Amino acid sequence: MCGRREVHKPGEIGGTHTVITKASGARWRRMVRDQWSQAAYAWEHWESSTLNGVAPVVPVMLRALELAPGQRVLDFACGTGEPALAIARFVEPRGRVTGIDVAGPMIEVARRRAKVLGIRNADFRRGDIERWRKRGAFDRVSARFGIMFCADVPLALANIRATLKPRGRVVLAVWGEIDRNPMVMAAAAAIKPFLPAPPPDPETSPHPFRFHRPGRLERLMRAAGFRDVRTSEVPVAAQYSEADDYVEQVLMMAAPIRAIYDTLKPASRRRVRERLRRVALRHRSGHAFRIPGLARVVSARR
Repeated sequence: MCGRREVHKPGEIGGTHTVITKASGARWRRMVRDQWSQAAYAWEHWESSTLNGVAPVVPVMLRALELAPGQRVLDFACGTGEPALAIARFVEPRGRVTGIDVAGPMIEVARRRAKVLGIRNADFRRGDIERWRKRGAFDRVSARFGIMFCADVPLALANIRATLKPRGRVVLAVWGEIDRNPMVMAAAAAIKPFLPAPPPDPETSPHPFRFHRPGRLERLMRAAGFRDVRTSEVPVAAQYSEADDYVEQVLMMAAPIRAIYDTLKPASRRRVRERLRRVALRHRSGHAFRIPGLARVVSARR
């Protein structure tokens, strides 16, 4: 998901927010909604790059979902429509996918993409899995890089389980270990010297790396009553033709990073940009720059 005056709309990188400050549950939900809403412009602008960067995750999710024609699927935190739109092809013609997201502008992008792709069995609407109340309505539930931003993960998991039919399946994608994810962590590292306060512990707050430690999400899923919990590791890589493309994407898409960046003096801004550029240069690969990352796909049965 970066010699004119820079005016960017804030957003996020790699489908995740980089958390700068702690917040209460209600305040966090508002902050996520607002940042995702602002991010819709950046997501659409960098669509091909962001989708390509996490593309390896989708087939692993599709396989774990065990999809079949006629199923009803809920994709929460669907953003601009993935993996909901990919899932839709596997459950047509009578199956349907419902994508929900807290940000209206993201939903609008998802609807535009569905129209262009000619997908008629996917609908998108505003919704929050922590406030979801439909019971036994879906055969499958999915989320790609969404569960880690829930203020109350046990509540979200309980709602997921309740909305599934008996023997229904859930598949959740999260980021793996921090030290294996320069694709996601570089932006936070570049801005860290300029933070007004230390960032929160990623494991105790809504954060991209909330479940970076192996087994943590799996334990919560078992505690929520899910069975046959399984995990697959998925290497990914964000690809850029120029190092400066990576810099521009980060500064356009990482809303909390951008908020700090905009307060800096010109010399400090140059330092941030150079730190980001060095990340890309360290990952030159042939005629491109490929910045690696690691995702985990966790699946379970109701």
